[in-house]
Amino acid sequence: MYIVNYTSDDFNEKVGKIKTVIIPIGSVEAHGHHLPLGTDIFSPRVFCEKIDKSIGDKIWIAPEIPYGQSYDLSIYSGTIDIPSDVMAEYVYHIGKSFYNQGIKNIVFFNGHGGNITALNLASEKLARIGATAMNINWWMDYSSEILTITSGQGHGGEDETSAILYYDESLVQMDKATKNSNKALYPVKFKDRGKTIFKDAITGDATLATKEKGEKIINKVAEKIIERIELMINEIYFKVEE
Repeated sequence: MYIVNYTSDDFNEKVGKIKTVIIPIGSVEAHGHHLPLGTDIFSPRVFCEKIDKSIGDKIWIAPEIPYGQSYDLSIYSGTIDIPSDVMAEYVYHIGKSFYNQGIKNIVFFNGHGGNITALNLASEKLARIGATAMNINWWMDYSSEILTITSGQGHGGEDETSAILYYDESLVQMDKATKNSNKALYPVKFKDRGKTIFKDAITGDATLATKEKGEKIINKVAEKIIERIELMINEIYFKVEE
């Protein structure tokens, strides 16, 4: 259920039974020459549509947070960069406000890698006040599933481009799709990462993307995400290995 579509009275009536909220979080950021700046907003959006159709009576879906941390890509036109510490505090207070309204389970549905540090910090703070917080990074958490469909992954690469082709192919300029084979050897921050590792604001091979691959990715990953959210709703956090 999209929370903004309901009245305060509706919320008050349902909050006793629905104690889980999904907060989609993206970024406004360059993704090569072929994908829209809103790519990291659109991917959580299409997943939330699938989630709502499947278990919409068990969850709230909050409005999107469109901006994120994007230091590496900030050298490219149109990219908006919010520092991780600022973002973490902002996101924490959103989660805290939901918690104060009676929502125990806070799900940060992330569409952008640069947000991970901020979301981890916010989740730790939420856990300290009694909330249960979970971060979903769809391209990373379900990489093994995605790689049964695509030959590779990347920022604006085959998997992400396929997902946006499925979301709205009119937004994708496939004639401008390119390939960048540069890949980080290990996690390291340095001044020119955006010019080298993220050359032309892309990693991987976008030319291999198709709408059909995007449909398979979205459906397969959505199924896995729904399973995880249901575990959270039922307060199943671990299993005992025999």
